[in-house]
Amino acid sequence: MKNLLIFLPLVLILSCKENAKQNETVAPAASTEGWTKPMMTAVDAPTTYYDDLEDQDFSDYSKLIYEVIEQVYAGKLQAYNYIDASPMSIDDVKKAGQQVDTIFVDNPNPPFEQQMKIVVSDLSENIVSLKVKETWHFNKETIQLEKKVLGICPRFAVHNMQTGELRGYTPWFWVFFDKEAEQTFIKLRSAQ
Repeated sequence: MKNLLIFLPLVLILSCKENAKQNETVAPAASTEGWTKPMMTAVDAPTTYYDDLEDQDFSDYSKLIYEVIEQVYAGKLQAYNYIDASPMSIDDVKKAGQQVDTIFVDNPNPPFEQQMKIVVSDLSENIVSLKVKETWHFNKETIQLEKKVLGICPRFAVHNMQTGELRGYTPWFWVFFDKEAEQTFIKLRSAQ
């Protein structure tokens, strides 16, 4: 009986090691290994091309962007300031989506002096650019290139006031779909 009690712990330890080995080989091959480091890409109307060269419609992307903006306005997604990563309230987001301009127009009535007018434009109505933070992975088992969107930043088009020429894009806010990417963004921007 004593001999049996001595061997019982040994048998138990060996069986646990064997179970651990079996679990290791059964574990799925999917992991975070093989994913690229996060990278930024830009999607905007003037540089987006489709299989049909006659199709220049950016509405599919715009619809997606507006759906995200709706979730921010509803408080379901947290928007972050592009520069300092501070959380933005819904009112902050809406205010940042407006542009206030002062223009002078000729008065058609005497004394024909110019009048100052303040024009408030809602820039969120015409989003045609998006900065995307993403990571890619090649899955050898399925022979598929996988892409994970970590976050997006809608951007406003900036035009020359006299010529109307596109000068570039101004970022509005960041919103994240991956908690780790969100925390990394906050740490990096807060440290600056």
